[in-house]
Amino acid sequence: MNSWFIPIQWCMVFVLIVSPIGCARVNSGNGVSTALFQGEQLFNEGRINEAEKIFSEALRENSHQPEILNARGYVYARRGDWARAIKDFEQSVRLAPQNHQYTDNLGIANLQAGFPERALRNFSQILEHVPDSPQTLNHRGLAFSRLGRYQEAIRDYSKALQLDNHQSEIYLNRAVDYVKTGLVNEARRDLDEAIHLNRSLPQAYENRGLLALGNGEIQLAIQDFTTAIRLGADGGLVHYNRAVALSMAGDLVNAAQEYQLACERNVLQSCSKAIHSTTAVQQLL
Repeated sequence: MNSWFIPIQWCMVFVLIVSPIGCARVNSGNGVSTALFQGEQLFNEGRINEAEKIFSEALRENSHQPEILNARGYVYARRGDWARAIKDFEQSVRLAPQNHQYTDNLGIANLQAGFPERALRNFSQILEHVPDSPQTLNHRGLAFSRLGRYQEAIRDYSKALQLDNHQSEIYLNRAVDYVKTGLVNEARRDLDEAIHLNRSLPQAYENRGLLALGNGEIQLAIQDFTTAIRLGADGGLVHYNRAVALSMAGDLVNAAQEYQLACERNVLQSCSKAIHSTTAVQQLL
């Protein structure tokens, strides 16, 4: 009898940090508005280095511009340079503590940099002033989840959905923590709802595929993993799990190809399976 090891990595989603200008145009001086407009235009054209240069030059002239600091922090965040992003967001928050979007950006950067306790403080600070913000409740739920405080995360997601039940990402995030607390049926309902609201969300299909695979629904798992990949999911684990499902369905040819793709994406346990599956296919030919 074959045995399969299914690596479980549940996918979570948060609303991305706002664009460089975002909410920063209000009450900005002409020089600030010009720099923000030029920087955003360059950013949207994919000219990230030039956008950073515009923002940095503006800050050399006047370092106390929270709008520009927030914008440059966003550029750093999109590069994955979380240390610099956090530094700029922290300065923007110090200069404009009343701007909750800056604090939310700081929280997201802290979360991405691996500082969930700091992120939790950032999001909780916002919710003291704006308790009914679905976006911030979703983000704080992610911070709770990273800290292993799943019930508190579910509470925040649920409140966010009471305020706005059209956010597919929040259903997806709650589904992840339902799974972690053993509420599989609830997780399945949330994933179905996330897909109903947004059929272009690859993480929802990937997670539902994992639930289906664990429940022995092999064809549904293959279908969901295939859809996730078509929508842009390309990590090693989605290919590995699709390979497992294909192997269980007896499709060794396509399973071998998927194991190889997973191996190329550094899922090391798939490398030996790629060799074994290829050998098995060759013996059948």
